[in-house]
Amino acid sequence: MNYERFKLILKLARLRFLIPGILIYSLGGLIAIIDGARADPFRFLFGYTIFGAAHLSVSFSNDYFDREADKMAIQTQFSGGSGVLVRHPELSGFALRFAIFLICLSIVIAVLFEIVYSYGPLFLILVAFGSLMGWFYTAPPLKLAYRGAGEVSSVIATGLIMPVMGYYVMAGRIDASILALSFPLMCYALFFILSVELPDIEADRLGGKRNLFTFKGRMAGIVTAIIATLSATVLFVVLALMGTLRPVEMWLFVLLSMIPLAAALHGMIIPSEDRRPVELQVKLNLVALMLILVAVDIYLGTLA
Repeated sequence: MNYERFKLILKLARLRFLIPGILIYSLGGLIAIIDGARADPFRFLFGYTIFGAAHLSVSFSNDYFDREADKMAIQTQFSGGSGVLVRHPELSGFALRFAIFLICLSIVIAVLFEIVYSYGPLFLILVAFGSLMGWFYTAPPLKLAYRGAGEVSSVIATGLIMPVMGYYVMAGRIDASILALSFPLMCYALFFILSVELPDIEADRLGGKRNLFTFKGRMAGIVTAIIATLSATVLFVVLALMGTLRPVEMWLFVLLSMIPLAAALHGMIIPSEDRRPVELQVKLNLVALMLILVAVDIYLGTLA
């Protein structure tokens, strides 16, 4: 493999999208340790290879199955695909094969994990379900992003499966604490996917994608993003009042939730006719999400 081809493959991988996945997976693992699971770095990393391989496969499969739609999109750091297959269609076969390889690798590692730790069939079902949801986000016959189910699948995969996977790996079970915390995380997952979709409304319409923006327009998506972040704040308040995750101080989560909420509210004032402010809004939204995830993980790390 020559150096130029390697650089294209790295661009195709969009490794930056692995960072929020690592943070959410770590969040689940830290909650498990706070709940009494043993802090086992090997188990944590062993489990992450399962999740990380499946997560990485999505970059390759999405670019492959979106390559026609991406011809009409403007590629940015966070939207429009990587653009690699649009300019280098000769890599399309590699992208598809590597996506399949990564999913198979994830399942093989999950089987090895099960042999070592004996968590039971539910663990393997969770791994397979998460892998298939990522694959069918753009792959036929389901093509969820093209049939109005892209946001729903993203919410489930990012806000539920990712943290539950981290918890399950460390604890060997799924408890009420991680399920309760998954509800506000699913709100942020909706905020994330709406942010990524925001710059690509016209390209998505031309490419046949069906999502909230192509159905209802930009303002409907921005309002929904505000509702999602506000809902996360309200859910954190409820968890704080109920004391569900003690000794975790949920009022800190409430305070931190002001960051993505403020970013979402800022979306109301961007001029819809100018693409540059839209792209800046996407960056603002994603930075806000990264800030709350990093802060939460650091805080949970002090308790674990």
